[in-house]
Amino acid sequence: MPSFQRPVRYADVFCMSTCSCGARIPEEAGWCPVCLKTPVDEAALLEELNDSFGKTTWSAPAALLAPSPPPVHSRWQAGPRSFGLRVKLPITFVSVGITVFGVRMFGFVFVAPLIITTTLAMYSIWMRERVR
Repeated sequence: MPSFQRPVRYADVFCMSTCSCGARIPEEAGWCPVCLKTPVDEAALLEELNDSFGKTTWSAPAALLAPSPPPVHSRWQAGPRSFGLRVKLPITFVSVGITVFGVRMFGFVFVAPLIITTTLAMYSIWMRERVR
């Protein structure tokens, strides 16, 4: 009784690789007969990718890994959100002077909103701010 063998597959018979378009390319071919692409050597591509990955791994610079300095707060130094002493003193003298002049001319009751405004302005101007 004869035994049945499985049919011979093309991959077993021919030494061919497959192109990205799906066509089979012989090993010695310089390009794909269907799409005319040059075949890629998988081993060389894998070697090149491993080499380039080893060279391009990123590590953070030392400036990013160093701890940040402690914050500095001051009423007297100028910062990004505050004035320096040269600006704070004239603003204080002008606003308090206008308020005192208003109280002497018109009385305390009529100038009460200006007193409140001056008080809030002085608080926000002379509050400690982060300098660095």
